[in-house]
Formats: sequence, structure tokens, C-alpha cells
Amino acid sequence: MSMSDVFAAVAELVEEVTDVPVDEIEAASRFESLDNWTSLAALQLLTAVEERFGVRLDLRAYFATTRVGDLVSMIAEDAHAR
Repeated sequence: MSMSDVFAAVAELVEEVTDVPVDEIEAASRFESLDNWTSLAALQLLTAVEERFGVRLDLRAYFATTRVGDLVSMIAEDAHAR
């Protein structure tokens, strides 16, 4: 799966948990700047990402991630390491 495919899938998941249209989500988008971003949305996204990509992300590293593109990189690295 290419980085652009991972980004597209992550953007769809972000849209699901925040209701922010996927076309407004960019790699540079900061999670805390997204409408409806809450701690619950963060946990919902984590669960959705792990289910969608079959990865297990480090919880501390995940919560330290501030941008959508950083999460995409984290997913790609975890998937590549497996």
C-alpha cells in the first residue's frame, strides 16, 4: 500500500470520527485544529486505524502525534516493520 493510499484511508477515518470532509483534510492538518476533535475522537481514530491497517500503535507515540501526515508515517512504519 502506497503512502498516498494510506493517507486516503486515514483521511476517510478522520472524516468518520470528526465529520470534517475528507477534501479538507491534508497531511499538514493538525488534529487539535479539526472540528469535533476530542479525546474520544482520538481513541475512536486509534481503534479504527488499528482495525483498518492491522497495526498496533504505541499509545504514547500516537497521542504525541500532532498532524495527520505524522500518523500516516507512523502507520507505514509499523506496517513495514511487520
